[in-house]
Amino acid sequence: MAMLNAFDRVVLVSNANFSAAARAAVERAMPVKVELLGFDDLKAWAAALRSDSAEDNLDISGTVRALVKALSAEFAQLIARNVETLRALEWRQLEETMAEVFENLGFKTTLTPGSKDGGKDLVLEYQVAGVTATFYVEIKHWRSSTKVGSGVVQDFLKVIVRDARKGGLLLSSYGFNDNAFEGLTEIERRTLHHGDKMKIFGLCQYYEKSKRGLWSAPDDLGTLLTGEISL
Repeated sequence: MAMLNAFDRVVLVSNANFSAAARAAVERAMPVKVELLGFDDLKAWAAALRSDSAEDNLDISGTVRALVKALSAEFAQLIARNVETLRALEWRQLEETMAEVFENLGFKTTLTPGSKDGGKDLVLEYQVAGVTATFYVEIKHWRSSTKVGSGVVQDFLKVIVRDARKGGLLLSSYGFNDNAFEGLTEIERRTLHHGDKMKIFGLCQYYEKSKRGLWSAPDDLGTLLTGEISL
């Protein structure tokens, strides 16, 4: 039939395996190339496809991560030059940007998932006198320009205390309500630190200077989280 239709190549597929005689028959010189795919051949083919697909997915994931990192680096430098850049960024872009900033400043940085993040956006680890300290960072960047209130402050503080972390940094690109920190004890105020867009701006400026070799991290990285930005 293949010869009558002038086919150059045909594939015969079966859910059984072909006999040795059948395979020998198609190896003989014929005007049409015949390929046999039995059950074992199909299994091997499917396994190879799954393996190739997994490798492709790994390559794609790595490429996407590299692109996000490169874009976040560009965003950080734009913010360092003009703090109003923040207005053009979406909330997840700012989280990714700050992850890039803190990583470059010397923190071991983990960016939490976009949803179900456990009440924190970034987990920062650094060494203090040979002991690992862990800080949480929560970033509020609402396009509505809404300021952060006491409810967000209390929720974040509960997460820090629940997980027994050294402290937390609450960043709000549009600032805080006047009563956001009312009622906090002295210990709570030493545990939860906060900053507005100027804190973000200052951290991004440190980042830019670090990339240019004009700034080096202090011995205690924690001062970047708890202290005033000084450029």
